[in-house]
Amino acid sequence: MSTPNSPRRIFAVLGQVTTIEVPCRDCGALVARPAQLPGRPEGWRDAVRCRVHAAAAGVDAASARAASARDRDRQTWFDTVRAFDAVAGYEHASVDEIDSTKTAAACRRLIDTHTAADPHGGHRGGIALIGPTGIGKTRAMFSVVNALAPGRRALVGSEDTILAVDVPPWELTAAITARITGVEVLGIDDVGVSLRRPDERMLAWKALADAVARATHPVTVVITTNLQGWTALTGWVGAQAASRLSGWMPLASPGWTDRRTGRTHEQWRNDLLAAQRPEERNR
Repeated sequence: MSTPNSPRRIFAVLGQVTTIEVPCRDCGALVARPAQLPGRPEGWRDAVRCRVHAAAAGVDAASARAASARDRDRQTWFDTVRAFDAVAGYEHASVDEIDSTKTAAACRRLIDTHTAADPHGGHRGGIALIGPTGIGKTRAMFSVVNALAPGRRALVGSEDTILAVDVPPWELTAAITARITGVEVLGIDDVGVSLRRPDERMLAWKALADAVARATHPVTVVITTNLQGWTALTGWVGAQAASRLSGWMPLASPGWTDRRTGRTHEQWRNDLLAAQRPEERNR
């Protein structure tokens, strides 16, 4: 009988190639392998696998490579989020943290719908997170974007960052189109504070909405704003952009508690509860 330490050698000359039998490292079955020249290192014997175990190892290796790629994508995204805000911990934001169960459910549907969409289809999804300062709108935005961004082309930033505030007006449409084209996940924080002139701002928003509408792949857009409703947003982004975006960006609010002070925005809470289902009112 052959053993791993002293494999039974069967010498055969096949086209001047000498083969030997070496035991599989996993099950001990003998596997034919080309013999090494005398004096060469023989550590390779310890890595030999039979066909069955080699196939299984190939699957395991492919899974490991895929997991490694996912980890790398996630770390790259973490670095992107930390560049946006190094101390807020937005890279760990989760839908589970959203106070409003209605908004949390809407965000989960948004994530699931994008994930299931045909990668070559024209799916458009989004949400406009509204409400007073401090209630967690930005964190809620990142809870959606974090779930979708790793492995996809994502862009997140303030309104002026996304709208290319450093670009002159005569280059604005081309710059916005180039910036947005190909983006699958777009997060725009604090809409309503751009420093651009109104005509330039509306031109930029129109270019953004047009680029999203023309995309040949799924796109999800999440914005945060203190502007309360699409009437106010229309006055800010312009009627043309609003007519496109409002069709697939419902309004929602993450809650009514100021996370910095713990104070409840009572009027905002009452307004939200008035529009929510009975089971939501116990939140």
